[in-house]
Amino acid sequence: MKPGRSFLPALRAAWMFARVLGAAGAALAPMASHACGACVEDNVAATYDHQVLARAKAVGSVVVFCQVSAQFDALQLVKSARRVAGVIAQSVRTSNQPPALSFAFDPARQSPQAAVDAIGRSLPANTRVSIVRVMK
Repeated sequence: MKPGRSFLPALRAAWMFARVLGAAGAALAPMASHACGACVEDNVAATYDHQVLARAKAVGSVVVFCQVSAQFDALQLVKSARRVAGVIAQSVRTSNQPPALSFAFDPARQSPQAAVDAIGRSLPANTRVSIVRVMK
Protein backbone atom coordinates (compact mmCIF):
# COMPACT_ATOMS: atom_id res chain seq x y z
CA MET A 1 0.00 0.00 0.00
CA LYS A 2 1.05 3.52 -0.62
CA PRO A 3 1.73 5.67 2.40
CA GLY A 4 -1.32 7.64 3.49
CA ARG A 5 -3.85 5.24 1.90
CA SER A 6 -6.27 3.32 4.04
CA PHE A 7 -6.53 -0.44 3.99
CA LEU A 8 -10.32 -0.21 4.58
CA PRO A 9 -11.36 -0.52 0.90
CA ALA A 10 -9.35 -3.74 0.56
CA LEU A 11 -10.84 -5.06 3.80
CA ARG A 12 -14.37 -4.22 2.63
CA ALA A 13 -13.77 -5.98 -0.68
CA ALA A 14 -12.48 -9.09 1.09
CA TRP A 15 -15.45 -9.05 3.47
CA MET A 16 -17.90 -8.72 0.56
CA PHE A 17 -16.21 -11.58 -1.30
CA ALA A 18 -16.47 -13.80 1.80
CA ARG A 19 -20.18 -12.99 2.17
CA VAL A 20 -20.91 -13.76 -1.49
CA LEU A 21 -18.93 -16.99 -1.30
CA GLY A 22 -20.76 -18.02 1.89
CA ALA A 23 -24.16 -17.29 0.37
CA ALA A 24 -23.28 -19.27 -2.76
CA GLY A 25 -22.13 -22.22 -0.66
CA ALA A 26 -25.32 -22.18 1.39
CA ALA A 27 -27.45 -22.06 -1.75
CA LEU A 28 -25.62 -24.98 -3.31
CA ALA A 29 -25.49 -27.15 -0.20
CA PRO A 30 -27.87 -30.11 -0.27
CA MET A 31 -30.91 -29.54 1.88
CA ALA A 32 -32.24 -32.20 4.23
CA SER A 33 -35.72 -33.36 3.37
CA HIS A 34 -38.08 -36.19 4.04
CA ALA A 35 -41.09 -37.61 2.31
CA CYS A 36 -44.30 -36.32 3.84
CA GLY A 37 -46.57 -38.53 1.74
CA ALA A 38 -48.64 -35.59 0.54
CA CYS A 39 -47.68 -35.93 -3.11
CA VAL A 40 -47.76 -38.81 -5.57
CA GLU A 41 -43.99 -38.74 -6.01
CA ASP A 42 -43.43 -39.46 -2.30
CA ASN A 43 -45.62 -42.57 -2.46
CA VAL A 44 -43.96 -43.79 -5.63
CA ALA A 45 -40.42 -43.11 -4.39
CA ALA A 46 -41.06 -44.87 -1.08
CA THR A 47 -41.53 -48.26 -2.74
CA TYR A 48 -39.87 -47.82 -6.13
CA ASP A 49 -37.60 -50.68 -7.18
CA HIS A 50 -36.06 -50.35 -10.64
CA GLN A 51 -35.52 -54.10 -10.98
CA VAL A 52 -39.21 -54.77 -10.33
CA LEU A 53 -40.16 -52.22 -12.98
CA ALA A 54 -37.68 -53.65 -15.52
CA ARG A 55 -38.90 -57.22 -14.96
CA ALA A 56 -42.53 -56.13 -15.22
CA LYS A 57 -41.87 -54.38 -18.53
CA ALA A 58 -40.06 -57.45 -19.86
CA VAL A 59 -43.07 -59.71 -19.27
CA GLY A 60 -45.81 -57.21 -20.16
CA SER A 61 -46.88 -56.47 -16.59
CA VAL A 62 -47.48 -53.13 -14.93
CA VAL A 63 -46.34 -51.79 -11.56
CA VAL A 64 -49.05 -50.38 -9.31
CA PHE A 65 -48.13 -47.77 -6.68
CA CYS A 66 -50.60 -47.20 -3.85
CA GLN A 67 -51.12 -44.94 -0.90
CA VAL A 68 -52.16 -46.64 2.33
CA SER A 69 -54.26 -44.72 4.84
CA ALA A 70 -53.98 -45.43 8.56
CA GLN A 71 -51.31 -47.46 10.32
CA PHE A 72 -50.92 -50.98 9.05
CA ASP A 73 -49.13 -54.23 9.71
CA ALA A 74 -46.58 -54.49 6.88
CA LEU A 75 -46.48 -58.28 7.01
CA GLN A 76 -50.27 -58.52 6.76
CA LEU A 77 -50.29 -56.05 3.86
CA VAL A 78 -47.63 -58.03 1.98
CA LYS A 79 -49.48 -61.33 2.56
CA SER A 80 -52.76 -59.79 1.41
CA ALA A 81 -51.21 -58.41 -1.76
CA ARG A 82 -49.43 -61.66 -2.61
CA ARG A 83 -52.73 -63.61 -2.44
CA VAL A 84 -54.42 -61.47 -5.10
CA ALA A 85 -54.74 -62.94 -8.59
CA GLY A 86 -52.29 -61.34 -11.00
CA VAL A 87 -49.89 -59.94 -8.38
CA ILE A 88 -46.30 -61.11 -8.84
CA ALA A 89 -45.54 -62.19 -5.28
CA GLN A 90 -41.82 -61.32 -5.27
CA SER A 91 -42.53 -57.75 -6.38
CA VAL A 92 -44.55 -56.56 -3.39
CA ARG A 93 -42.93 -53.61 -1.58
CA THR A 94 -44.20 -51.59 1.40
CA SER A 95 -43.18 -48.44 3.22
CA ASN A 96 -44.21 -47.20 6.65
CA GLN A 97 -43.26 -43.56 6.01
CA PRO A 98 -45.02 -42.54 3.90
CA PRO A 99 -47.48 -45.42 4.12
CA ALA A 100 -47.29 -46.98 0.67
CA LEU A 101 -47.52 -50.23 -1.26
CA SER A 102 -46.36 -51.27 -4.72
CA PHE A 103 -46.48 -54.47 -6.72
CA ALA A 104 -46.02 -55.77 -10.24
CA PHE A 105 -49.21 -57.01 -11.73
CA ASP A 106 -50.47 -58.90 -14.79
CA PRO A 107 -53.28 -56.74 -16.21
CA ALA A 108 -54.59 -59.69 -18.25
CA ARG A 109 -55.83 -61.29 -15.00
CA GLN A 110 -57.91 -58.33 -13.77
CA SER A 111 -57.74 -54.54 -13.59
CA PRO A 112 -55.31 -52.85 -11.21
CA GLN A 113 -58.28 -51.30 -9.38
CA ALA A 114 -59.88 -54.71 -8.88
CA ALA A 115 -56.60 -56.01 -7.44
CA VAL A 116 -56.32 -53.05 -5.05
CA ASP A 117 -59.94 -53.55 -4.00
CA ALA A 118 -59.20 -57.22 -3.26
CA ILE A 119 -56.20 -56.23 -1.14
CA GLY A 120 -58.32 -53.70 0.75
CA ARG A 121 -61.02 -56.26 1.56
CA SER A 122 -58.51 -58.40 3.45
CA LEU A 123 -57.26 -55.52 5.63
CA PRO A 124 -58.79 -53.98 8.78
CA ALA A 125 -61.80 -51.75 8.09
CA ASN A 126 -59.96 -48.49 8.87
CA THR A 127 -57.17 -49.21 6.37
CA ARG A 128 -57.69 -47.94 2.84
CA VAL A 129 -55.50 -48.65 -0.18
CA SER A 130 -55.76 -46.37 -3.20
CA ILE A 131 -53.86 -46.25 -6.48
CA VAL A 132 -51.62 -43.23 -7.02
CA ARG A 133 -49.86 -44.34 -10.21
CA VAL A 134 -49.64 -47.27 -12.62
CA MET A 135 -46.39 -47.63 -14.62
CA LYS A 136 -46.23 -49.67 -17.79
